[in-house]
Amino acid sequence: MPDDVAEFNLLDEPFIPVLRRDGRATTVSLMGLFAEAAELDRITAELPTQSFSLVRLALAVAHRAFVSLTPAYDEDVRDVVDDLAERWPQAVEEQVRPYLETHRARFDLFDPELPFFQTAGLHTAKGDVSELGKIVADVPNGSPYLTARSARSLRRIPAAEAALWLIHTQAYDPSGIKTGVVGHPRAKGGKVYPEGTGWTGQLGGVHLLGASVRDTLLLNLWAARPAADRMDVDLPPWERPAQTLASAPDFAYRPVGPVDLYTWQPRRIRLVRAPGTTDVTGVLLTYGDKFTVQERQNLIGLEPMSTWRYSKPQTAKFGRTIHMTRKRDPGVQLWRGMSTLLAARQQRGTEDDLRPLVLEHAAWLDGSPLLPDGLVRLTSVEVTYGSNDSVVDAIAEDSLDLPSRVLRPDAVELRTVAVDAVESARAGVTALRNFAANLATASGADREILDGPRNRASDRAYAVLDRSYRRWLRENLPTASDDPSVAEAAWHREAMRALLVIGEQLVQDVAPAAWLGWGGGSGPRIDVGKADVYFRRALDKAFPKARLDLAVSATEGVA
Repeated sequence: MPDDVAEFNLLDEPFIPVLRRDGRATTVSLMGLFAEAAELDRITAELPTQSFSLVRLALAVAHRAFVSLTPAYDEDVRDVVDDLAERWPQAVEEQVRPYLETHRARFDLFDPELPFFQTAGLHTAKGDVSELGKIVADVPNGSPYLTARSARSLRRIPAAEAALWLIHTQAYDPSGIKTGVVGHPRAKGGKVYPEGTGWTGQLGGVHLLGASVRDTLLLNLWAARPAADRMDVDLPPWERPAQTLASAPDFAYRPVGPVDLYTWQPRRIRLVRAPGTTDVTGVLLTYGDKFTVQERQNLIGLEPMSTWRYSKPQTAKFGRTIHMTRKRDPGVQLWRGMSTLLAARQQRGTEDDLRPLVLEHAAWLDGSPLLPDGLVRLTSVEVTYGSNDSVVDAIAEDSLDLPSRVLRPDAVELRTVAVDAVESARAGVTALRNFAANLATASGADREILDGPRNRASDRAYAVLDRSYRRWLRENLPTASDDPSVAEAAWHREAMRALLVIGEQLVQDVAPAAWLGWGGGSGPRIDVGKADVYFRRALDKAFPKARLDLAVSATEGVA
């Protein structure tokens, strides 16, 4: 194939990995994703961050294709979404396909003038090209021996894989020094110095997961909407002029809406392909559009897929209330951040944490056929960066089934119970941690090594409580709308029982000397008996509604 005619159009070429509802794995094109969405279970890319960036890309298409249907008010969302789900095949043919065909040329990965998500003509003074490890996120930069990939596999990749990494790079690329391409306004000595990570990488990334790709798109569609007079300028790159190395004239006012944010271009990229083929052999990568959260506080009403935290230092620095995106610790389960997930959504200017707009949106979908069991599956996908945000340290994914009725504006008591249950669990785990440390002390352990027993105990506890809390949230809380205290008491009983069992296992593992105890010097003498008394007192305080029921149960169990 001659070099000047090789093309790879994302509307036609399969590049999106998906799982069909019958269990078969396959790939589909962007047009195929919409056409077959009702029969596709989910997007299943190599990394959860790839899947999340593809969901955001598809949502940008949906926002623009269905722009004429955009609900004016939150109260109208469920009716519009339910109607669109019912006539999905017709809507795809009448609105999505014509929309994508109108912009067909902009989805060609190798178009000489307007390549998809890229900037044509990028080059260095010496004509250098970087290796593909610059965009392949599962290969640590400069450390190919820390990956399952072979060095040979990074010399050349198919266009379909390159498209995935291209989209992922625009979403999640780390910071660090980038190539100083010719004409870059901030290049110095052939380099462009750090300007931050991709926008999606800064999010506490959450979205709603449906029973199919169609449902996932519809559950998240219109979770955020710009003002009516800004909707026509909330555009993706394929509806904007060609990218250049300089910022566009309207840059100071952007991003203007969710479409702009879903497809934000923080990098200028050019894929380099092998002559006459669609295989990609290299890349040029440098900085592009940049904004900071502090400069764009309207983002908290436009970016629906993140929680937000009030920042006292940033507020003091800028002289106005500043919220920053909140990211989850990759080692902490999603439910343990329930206080933020269910926080009251306040207006800008307050000092409160803000829950994600997708959960505000889900409250209006309560009763929709898209939530047949009354459960909202919230999925979290986040990246942790290291070394001044220049490398990816960890990628974490977690999901949580939330009863939709808990999200209703009037369900204040239910939300309080859900949050308090997490806090009581935390207090119970603290009691177990202290119990483990006391048992170790009773066995003669030095104070300097007590963090080991504490951490092992909390890991065991949260592993057990993780399953218990998820089940309780899904099954007990929805049935307690008339009397939330019933669900709270059920949680106290279940959590206390679980921690008592772990405590008994810890006692079984202690050295015989622990029964005699150890102490003196700088601390009181402690033995197994004293440690157990302290532990049970702490559990009583953590779970005040459980002890009476447990005492009755124990009495009934004695013959």
